[in-house]
Amino acid sequence: MGNRGGESVLVVYAQVGHAKANHRVENDTNYLRPKSFRLPSKVVYLGDVATNTLAYLDHPETPHFSKPPKFNEQKWTFKTQSGGLQLIISSDSYWGLGLFNSGYLNRIELKGSPESYARLLFDLSASLGHRPWEFFHSSSALKYLSKQDGGVSLKTNELAWKGAIETARSIFDEQIFMVEEQGKVVQKRIKSTSDSKNWTAEQAKRSIESAQYDLEVAKGALADGNAPGFERAIARAEAYFIEADPEGSAVHSTENLYETPQGKILDQESIDEEISFVDLTSNHEEE
Repeated sequence: MGNRGGESVLVVYAQVGHAKANHRVENDTNYLRPKSFRLPSKVVYLGDVATNTLAYLDHPETPHFSKPPKFNEQKWTFKTQSGGLQLIISSDSYWGLGLFNSGYLNRIELKGSPESYARLLFDLSASLGHRPWEFFHSSSALKYLSKQDGGVSLKTNELAWKGAIETARSIFDEQIFMVEEQGKVVQKRIKSTSDSKNWTAEQAKRSIESAQYDLEVAKGALADGNAPGFERAIARAEAYFIEADPEGSAVHSTENLYETPQGKILDQESIDEEISFVDLTSNHEEE
């Protein structure tokens, strides 16, 4: 991790598990297109790492290939932007003759706030069927990484991944703490408030029980690496605490903080099938 011009930069390497010919690169623009694209283009094998990464970005710009694929359709580099997060992914062969998915890795460079790319790497690592920092051919991966800038090792790469994931977990833990503290404030108010036309302690008790249940669901989802499930459960818990509060709007709510999970959420089946990206600057070229 480093800083360039005030930007925080993180570079990690990931093992590619599998790749399909689900995308193309437009010849004239070098933009990523779906496999159904009709203008002159060439096939590109993105692989599970790049495809899942793009799926978890929030409204990314159409990826642009600075190094489009040539004869080897799984060797390329593209760049995209999602809000304040910039992403560059390169695919390269590190083992064998470049004919097998198991011999490919991705270099992922992220520029932006540590919170944004930590969340992205948390989602990515949870969505893959393997730990991205564990390479199928470790000795060959070690030789490859040692030749990169700064002489990366398997251990330093693993620590970079795990550091980002722990950063994301600490953010989630803070969200749990905030909602639990909100719940404690509400429960104190309940004890000192008499029933009224619009509020009763019995109704509030049921809401508190629902909130506590969803807090446990959120903790379970977090333990499973399911960030979207965590955020839905934490949002429900907060809503129940607000519902139970006799003073209503007096609660210092974090409304809308958890309503929309960061990133574009797609189930794994949808990710595996195909992700289409549209360049909004040239819609007339589509179809």
